[in-house]
Amino acid sequence: MMGEQKLEVQNTEEQKKVSLTKKDLNKAYWQFEIYAQACCSYERLQAPGFFSGMRNVIDKLYADDPKAKAEACQRHMEFYNSEFALVGPVILGASIAMEEEKANGAEIDGQAISAIKTSLMGPLAGIGDTLRQGTLIPIIGSIAISLGQQGNLFAPIFYMLVTLALNWGISHTLFNKVYQKGTSFVAEFFNGNRMEKIMTIITTMGAVTIGALAANTVKLTTPLELELGEKVLNVQTDILDSIIQNLLPFGAIMLVYWLIAKKKISINKVIVGIFVVCIIGGLIGIL
Repeated sequence: MMGEQKLEVQNTEEQKKVSLTKKDLNKAYWQFEIYAQACCSYERLQAPGFFSGMRNVIDKLYADDPKAKAEACQRHMEFYNSEFALVGPVILGASIAMEEEKANGAEIDGQAISAIKTSLMGPLAGIGDTLRQGTLIPIIGSIAISLGQQGNLFAPIFYMLVTLALNWGISHTLFNKVYQKGTSFVAEFFNGNRMEKIMTIITTMGAVTIGALAANTVKLTTPLELELGEKVLNVQTDILDSIIQNLLPFGAIMLVYWLIAKKKISINKVIVGIFVVCIIGGLIGIL
């Protein structure tokens, strides 16, 4: 009799365990990706979008515990802000894994889940923004620009499709990997200066990409010529390019960087200034 009672207790405990299915995870991922920036405020910023990804998960995990369900809802409506398209789902995957462990009896405090989110928001934002905006988008954009300059109408479609495919492909893979690792991911992420190494690699890639893109797309020439007796020197080809190839476009890029980064002049003013200089330079024949 005692053996049967113990078996019944074990069966009851097993029945209480809640497991998320692949369908649940995919639904959480897509709801987060769709609503991540649908509603932002100074008080919570991206929290409503993050909660959209957690909502159905919370409903399933805490279906029989209204108090725990309310606490989870409050927990994931706290202030949240990070990169959303590429590595943002990493935080979602870690949060879901911890919530599932907590719902199944693991000794995980709700504040610990909030602390994990807070600790990952900044580092992952730096990685995601640099990788997506500083590396992937410039590369894809440069290819699309080249296609567009050749009159190919597929250029904007190519840009949208490839960008979305990379965003969703990378982020969905990371989301599932982190969910499978659970809390061990956080320890691995910050172990052995891995964060600094990742940022160094991505920042270097971004700088190289931006430099290559600028060299291939920025075109600036001058028709000015210098008459030295019977010899005529072209300022562009005979002087500037003989010092450094494409010196004039390089100088223009560095000037724009100096105005924006050092002098803190707004991008809109710099763009208007470029238009004015190009128009005047073209009219008087120096550009």
